[in-house]
Amino acid sequence: MQKNVQIGRAKSSSPFNSALYLLKGNGVFGKLFKKEKPRVYLGTLAVLPRSSFKKIDELGLFHNENLDRSLHDNLKEIFSLPGIESNEEPRPTDLALDVFISNYQSGGELSVSLGEIAFPFYWRPKVEVRTRLYEIKSRNIKSIFSVTEKLPWLRFFSRMLSLRAAFSFKPFFDKHDMEILLYKACQKQLIKLKNKI
Repeated sequence: MQKNVQIGRAKSSSPFNSALYLLKGNGVFGKLFKKEKPRVYLGTLAVLPRSSFKKIDELGLFHNENLDRSLHDNLKEIFSLPGIESNEEPRPTDLALDVFISNYQSGGELSVSLGEIAFPFYWRPKVEVRTRLYEIKSRNIKSIFSVTEKLPWLRFFSRMLSLRAAFSFKPFFDKHDMEILLYKACQKQLIKLKNKI
């Protein structure tokens, strides 16, 4: 089945792909000034665990989502860099990049009743991606970036009030919705990293 997520993969000239191109040490500027670009390797890549309470947004009547695994696979696909373990003889300019999804939620609602009064609580989908860029030999940290991408409230309530939400047995927001937010967040991260290298 073809995914409905094309952010960052559409054209080779997109900021997403050009940033990843520079991270891999093939940038035009390195050739122009004849200066060796640092080689970048992938260090730690992980989706940090979240509280069991937030995992209720993965539940549906007949279908549950495994968002941790889905987001981890997407993250690995986006940051397709050689692993740091493959660098047996690091150069002084070699860099490593750690990538974490430090926080995420797929959105939902919950009503809390106090007697005859009910208070609705809403949380919209969001993804927080953090990166840490450091020198492999010296372990000196060059930069730490954090980007959070959220679904706009208008789109959130549009989905919550739709027929899909009323008659679907699946979670309100699924892994495809989260993929879109993740690609947007990673696109911004790559642009920040490109400017730092």
